[in-house]
Amino acid sequence: MKKSGEDSNDNRKQAPEPSLPSWRSVQMAGPSSQSAVGSISRPPMLGGKTGSASMLSSNNDVIDKSSFFKAAATSESKQSAAGPKTTGDDANVKSNWNPIQIHPVPAFYPLERSSRVVAEDFTAIAERLSEANRVLSVHADYDDATASAHLTTSEGVEMHLSLWKTTGQGHKQGIVVELQRRKGDSIAFHRYSRFILDAAVGDFDPEQHVSTNGTDLDLIYSNKIQRMLTMEQKDAANDEENAIIALEIAHGLLMKDRMDARRLGLESLCLLTDPNKTGADTAFLASHVVLLGCTPDNESKQEGALVFNDAPFREIRETIISLIQLRRIGEGEGFDDTPHSETEEHITGLHNLALAVLANALDCIENEEGQDSEPEEVHRKPRARTESAASICDSLLNHANDSTKKELMSTLINELSKAENKPHNACLSAKSIGTLCRASDEARKRAKELGAKNVVQTALEVGTRTHLKLQTECEKVAEVLTRVESDDQQE
Repeated sequence: MKKSGEDSNDNRKQAPEPSLPSWRSVQMAGPSSQSAVGSISRPPMLGGKTGSASMLSSNNDVIDKSSFFKAAATSESKQSAAGPKTTGDDANVKSNWNPIQIHPVPAFYPLERSSRVVAEDFTAIAERLSEANRVLSVHADYDDATASAHLTTSEGVEMHLSLWKTTGQGHKQGIVVELQRRKGDSIAFHRYSRFILDAAVGDFDPEQHVSTNGTDLDLIYSNKIQRMLTMEQKDAANDEENAIIALEIAHGLLMKDRMDARRLGLESLCLLTDPNKTGADTAFLASHVVLLGCTPDNESKQEGALVFNDAPFREIRETIISLIQLRRIGEGEGFDDTPHSETEEHITGLHNLALAVLANALDCIENEEGQDSEPEEVHRKPRARTESAASICDSLLNHANDSTKKELMSTLINELSKAENKPHNACLSAKSIGTLCRASDEARKRAKELGAKNVVQTALEVGTRTHLKLQTECEKVAEVLTRVESDDQQE
């Protein structure tokens, strides 16, 4: 007989053998053949498949790269043979952006929240976006092969605009318009992105936008701020003292050797010379400092009034002229236009800001009398007596020629000739040229001798196609030069 212990051992179940790990590989398809591997279901993707030119072959474990690039190259060659596309009702009008084809949204690609899905042909979408960029005066570098564009605003905001195609299951069919901020002020980016994305879906009316907001997006907000400032009762002495302190702070930033400090100083001067952002009195005083290197004489000052040192103001004027004429600050070495350089990018930004400060200051001096009319009746301090706009412009031109041995008018015209690649700088140069020519007979004569009319005409064509602000400023300059020629012929 078996013992009870032996019976229990016989009835016990035998332990299962330990499981071994199983390994699985994914094979890349060759240029001409693919391996047959079992199909495994995958979750739906936004990109999806694109028919015969699918990035994924019928075998979901084999990634076929050659078919994608082959289809793209074939489509590009067909498009280049057919010539540029024309969009819109008028076949003679060509869009600035003519994408060849739209790629699907890449797998695992997170789309920005600043994007829209439009169920429409991509050529019509590209045409509306191109027109919106022109009306908003956004410099756009279009890439037809990748259906993308690099955008740069006058405030220095850099954006990337892309068109994608959605064909995935469970998603809305159409064209994805995506806008990314790469650099610059986020508030300004959202202000521009709202109009650009509205243009993509067809909710942006260029004519209505220009009639409502003009060519400057900040103008509508600046008018509200200016109205609130003028409604307040202020002490004239405190206003002038605060403006002087702000200018001295800007001077201190400009004299530092750090890139960020110099940029902050120039940005402060841009604000101080803009009457729509700081008030007419402050802008007038700051403009006088930029153009003449001193504050305007005020005969209404009483005894015991503050006396300011003009040495920092003269250094501010020298810095602005040096950045415009020589692309440097002080006696430092100049900078070449070497691409992909941090120093080149820095000095290019300072050069643009210096042009903006000069354009704002000249415009403020020219429109000095117009700034006195406010929407509300307010008590304003007596405006300081100053030189005429003609004498200020002549003094600026003479001083710039003596200090840098280069003509300021020649530099501005040369900057305007680069309108195709740098429309923002060209727009600021055209604004300064127009003010100088309207105020000074000597400036008009010199601009005519330097062939400004032909340069303005070329820049006007560029502005008509791509940049509304540039178009507006060039039309003003052309009007002045044409009027000068007609007056000379009559004499």
